[in-house]
Amino acid sequence: MSREIKVFSELEIWAHKHAIHFAAALIITGLIISAQKLPSPLSGFFEWLAYALGTPASKAAALMGTSPLEQGYDAYSLGVQVARVVHRLAGIGLAAVGIAWLLGELPRARKWQIWPEGGLGEAIKNLIDYYIGKKEPRFGKYNLGQKLWILGVVVGFTLLFISGVIMWFRDSFSPSTWELAHTIHVWLAWLGIAGLIVHVYLAIGLPEHRPMIRAMFRTGTLPEDFVRKHHPLYYEKAAKEKD
Repeated sequence: MSREIKVFSELEIWAHKHAIHFAAALIITGLIISAQKLPSPLSGFFEWLAYALGTPASKAAALMGTSPLEQGYDAYSLGVQVARVVHRLAGIGLAAVGIAWLLGELPRARKWQIWPEGGLGEAIKNLIDYYIGKKEPRFGKYNLGQKLWILGVVVGFTLLFISGVIMWFRDSFSPSTWELAHTIHVWLAWLGIAGLIVHVYLAIGLPEHRPMIRAMFRTGTLPEDFVRKHHPLYYEKAAKEKD
């Protein structure tokens, strides 16, 4: 039986799990908020979710002696308002997870391998050879595509958070600033969803990558044979550190 090699820390596992929770909440509530602008049948599904949120909220308000209808809210519009609140809280939660992850990783910043091993040209060639040519890779812990995804998530969410805050406190900004923030927020959200679909497919859709799921969500370790085959540069580095 192959021995296990540590790949992900407890902090990385924790941050990844909770990032998924908050990202799912952001995507679902974001689509509810913009449901009427979505193409059918997506619009109908997320409008239904708005009603599903708004109906119990409306009944709860009625039990407390207030009528949402008197304030101009039907079940649908009330559901959208509930989605807005959850959306903002999820954004704050994801930011908190990101900050906790960054602070936890800072002590080992010198070990970060941000630039691709062997240079950019070699990294691109390795990526093409592995995913298209199905050849043995020369990857470290992360290949070029994975590193770009991590960078895109960090930069993209930072811009989403900033534009979201501007939209949240729109009265404090000029109309042109708010409109620019809204445009950036919407486009980045769709790019993020598209990138997430690709990310999930590469993790789950390719059988050779599935051992990574157990490592990222449970154990933090991978079989030695898997690391040697799919991440040989990381395997060599781990072997040297062990010696």
